[in-house]
Amino acid sequence: MTEVLPWALTLLGPPALHGPGGVTVRPERKTAALLAYLSLEGPTSRARLVHLLWPGTPGSSARNNLVHLLRRLARHAQPGLITGQETLSLHEALPVDARDALRPDAPVPPGELLAGVALDDLPDLDDWLGAQRGTLDALRLARLTAAAQRAEHAGDLPGALRAALAWLDLDPLSGEAARQVMRLHYLSGDRPAALAVFTRVREQLRRELNLPPDTATLALAGQIRRGEPLPGQAPAAGALPLGVLRPPVLVGREAAWAHLESAWAARRTIYLTGEAGVGKTRLAQEFAASKGRALFLPGRAGAQDVPFAAATHNARARLAANPGVPLPDWVRRELSRLLPELWAGPPPPPIQSEAARLQYYLAHLELVRLTAPGYAAVITDDVQYYDPATVELGTFFLTQAPAGDPGEVPRHLITYRRGSLSAHAQARIDGLVQAGLAARVDLDGLDLAGTHALLSSLDAPPELAGALHARTGGNLQFLLEALRAAFQGGQFTPDPVAPVGLDRLLAGRLARLSPGAAQVARGAAALGDQFTLELLSEVLGLTLPDLADAWEELERAQIMVGEAFSHDLLREAVLADLPDAARGPLHRACARTLARHGAHPERVARHWQAAGDAAQAAGWWRRAAAHAEAAGRPDEARAAARLAAQLEGPPAPDLP
Repeated sequence: MTEVLPWALTLLGPPALHGPGGVTVRPERKTAALLAYLSLEGPTSRARLVHLLWPGTPGSSARNNLVHLLRRLARHAQPGLITGQETLSLHEALPVDARDALRPDAPVPPGELLAGVALDDLPDLDDWLGAQRGTLDALRLARLTAAAQRAEHAGDLPGALRAALAWLDLDPLSGEAARQVMRLHYLSGDRPAALAVFTRVREQLRRELNLPPDTATLALAGQIRRGEPLPGQAPAAGALPLGVLRPPVLVGREAAWAHLESAWAARRTIYLTGEAGVGKTRLAQEFAASKGRALFLPGRAGAQDVPFAAATHNARARLAANPGVPLPDWVRRELSRLLPELWAGPPPPPIQSEAARLQYYLAHLELVRLTAPGYAAVITDDVQYYDPATVELGTFFLTQAPAGDPGEVPRHLITYRRGSLSAHAQARIDGLVQAGLAARVDLDGLDLAGTHALLSSLDAPPELAGALHARTGGNLQFLLEALRAAFQGGQFTPDPVAPVGLDRLLAGRLARLSPGAAQVARGAAALGDQFTLELLSEVLGLTLPDLADAWEELERAQIMVGEAFSHDLLREAVLADLPDAARGPLHRACARTLARHGAHPERVARHWQAAGDAAQAAGWWRRAAAHAEAAGRPDEARAAARLAAQLEGPPAPDLP
């Protein structure tokens, strides 16, 4: 009977030995190299290993080094992981991820072999490691391309796109990979994303090889720009047309586009406003894509309640889009108030003076300047979800660096829901517009001609345009939801688009979810801007594989795209549909999970308050007040303290 070891070896990514009780041993580089070599090459003589690990070292000293290495491994992990005398072998019962990855039926290998391990002073071993990494990369490419093809043939475009994106990450100069990603984005209804991939690949080819994209990639980009249909896999049976999620061609926005062009030519900041669901984000993305590369900074529901929450999201997005950008130490130190991973020294003191506040704002401005090159525009989407501190910071940016100045910030397109901003924020925008520093474009629903064009682009009967327009007011999201109902009912008559209201249409879509998918959607909606799949698995007590199954259902239903709701209105509908019996337990789980992960105290406080636990909420509001005070936000600090006092109630009377 084969012995079962309580240890496992991972070599894909940073090497590690995982033992019983959650013990993890990180082997030093030569030990890691020895384990990898024996895993992939099999039994090997001591003489060969000594030559690889200590080249040029006299034989007796080198063999003695190997003996000490094996003893250290046995002491820190488990004796017997490496067996043999003159020929050494890895224990046959030790699971090894890199070895398992070579099986024909294995999934795509994750991570680089011995990631972070440098062997350049060991020439033969370094050559071997390079060859093994090349073999695994070729295996990844083959399996990713096969996975993308299988998913597309099954009608799973989100799955196909995930595989194609991983393929492009692995081979960023591949025209074939770029075309696959562009095509899948476009077939999924996301034309700006497809063109953004083309722009990124074109710039990378020019920068690294001084070459243009190949003819096939240029031709595909032209088809996508013109909105031409592409040959693609037919959707799986019962699937909704992808255009109902995002129509392939922008229609009915000629007047608004002309206004945008005029504001752009005048080098003004552009505010784009309208009702929820009217298509502000889509228009901003399409217009920005026509000007070049754009950085997209989405507002997140829930962030409006926490000082500098939106600024934190935006700083992380800028750094993620510009990896390796050099930040001066003073900038890192100031930004560590929001991004503690940027600074290992003593924390900066609380902001208690105007000079300290200015230094903090200038650090954010420096980050914006350093991450601006290469972008024609920045889209700041849904600023109704921005907290007052971030709004104040954004106003500082716009007054310090005129949009479009060489070497400064790019042009800004800023979207918000009409009537959703605070009086103070709205007054700021009105003042900029009146001063001629900004332009505002008011977006209304599609007119009758636009509704007709939309139906034609989606292969829906154009004769429904009159009834649809009358009942939806041309609101794009309402139109698409009504068409969804028509497609799913299979009847394109006025009945499926009766004026039942957008909330009823959204609720009907949610009602068709399985219980598991509905539970996952509720958890994601409750977490708001703090949502990640890992946090969600903790909140719901689900394993990541179980969560993935529910997530695939949500993507197929076009409720989720990537790791976000396909529209904020859907998130709001999920929260409105949350049963009272589930509300308290869900918010308690969110509060506990976010507290364990060091979330801002105000986020935790709001979840305890939603769960109906006044005592817990009051304590966390007190912490939120202290946080706001340290961040130099006295108004928010006073508001948090008032909420805590209200929840605590009047003090108990003294006993006689």
